[in-house]
Amino acid sequence: MANRDAILDKIVRNLKQRGIAGAARVGATAEVTKSDASVLVVTYVDKAVQAPMGGINSAVSPYLGIGVAAPGALKIKGAAGDTTLALILSDSVAVNVLAEVTGFANDVILESGDSTAELARIRGIADGIGLGS
Repeated sequence: MANRDAILDKIVRNLKQRGIAGAARVGATAEVTKSDASVLVVTYVDKAVQAPMGGINSAVSPYLGIGVAAPGALKIKGAAGDTTLALILSDSVAVNVLAEVTGFANDVILESGDSTAELARIRGIADGIGLGS
């Protein structure tokens, strides 16, 4: 199973190394300030394991079934008012955030800033199911 803190720390560290100064860890999230001062929030979303299709119940045996080992998703939530993909990905900072989080094997969710509406889901690599961090 994933180490959410390590993943979010790595995202922030990599963005800073790429020159994105507005990246920071804030609690259980990574926040990135875009050029218009709006903030994108990156979070790790746990995988919902539904036995038997999701795998073996982890309370019984955490080592059986890919559903238990399957990675969660990385979610990029737009700032308030960012209700479309175009508004969320409005500058090079946001595009760099998207490029960074798609570098993992996890699914990536782009979510509206004003609600919990999922605007897009980018699937993780098909050849590496279960390899996400």
